[in-house]
Amino acid sequence: MFRKVSLKTLVLVFFALLVVVAVVEMIDTRKGDRTFRDVLVDVPPGEVSMIQVIPRALGGETVTLVKENEKWMIESEGQKYNANQSLPGSMISELNNLKPESVVATQKSQWGQYEVTDSLGTRVKLFGGGELLCDLIIGKFNFNQQTRKLTSYVRLVEDKEVYGVDGFLSMTFNRDVASLRDQTVISSVRSNWTKLTFSYPADSSFVLAKTGDTWHIGGVPADSADVAGYFSGISNLNDNNFYNEKPTGQPTHALVIEGNNMDMPVRITGYSQQSGNYIIGSNLNEGSFFNSKELAEKIFISRDQLISE
Repeated sequence: MFRKVSLKTLVLVFFALLVVVAVVEMIDTRKGDRTFRDVLVDVPPGEVSMIQVIPRALGGETVTLVKENEKWMIESEGQKYNANQSLPGSMISELNNLKPESVVATQKSQWGQYEVTDSLGTRVKLFGGGELLCDLIIGKFNFNQQTRKLTSYVRLVEDKEVYGVDGFLSMTFNRDVASLRDQTVISSVRSNWTKLTFSYPADSSFVLAKTGDTWHIGGVPADSADVAGYFSGISNLNDNNFYNEKPTGQPTHALVIEGNNMDMPVRITGYSQQSGNYIIGSNLNEGSFFNSKELAEKIFISRDQLISE
């Protein structure tokens, strides 16, 4: 009886061990199929206070995004500008979401092939509290015609391996300073507007005011379609033709937009230049100016453009 029980127990133990061995082999096999990093970047967004980018497009120039009193600023070549406030968060999120799909190189001699050297790639550093949290180089990208898939190549500066990741990272990081700056001229809800004051040279100034559901200029009804078209064209207005000097003299043109549920009126100033160009400033983007005749013509319209005779 004792021998039968012992034999039965041994058989059960044997089969249990077989199961364990099979599970271990399966895990080892899966590990063997993927021996590279699962995650390249894991940085809490709230800890990042500075981002340094050395875009390939700028030939080694360092662009620094710094968080000052909860507002992001850009520092470049001794100048400081308002940054696109949504961009730093997008950068951090994009880096955190990088998922290595393959290892395409493991030797330094192969880095140039994928443009992940300091001179060929775009280097990105994340800092928090003065500590370096992330340091990587973004190289070239490849588009597979058959799969219709974009692959970018990246390397952590501390590693020799070059990884293929999904997406077009250069679109976010390999950019000039103007594309990183706050390009806001006007950003306001036009349904809140009740009064627009246009101040021009000589006697061409006028006021567009709302009474009930109708817009008037000096008591004359404005054309509703023309007003709607004008509002649509300026309510969310951006420009990247930056003018990096403060205009001299007094503005020659101005537009003040007032209304309901607005934190403050929108104030646009224009400086007419002898060259025929216009320098435009906005209180929604203090310290930034734009050099664009086309922008001025879109904002500073005449009374006749809103009234159908």
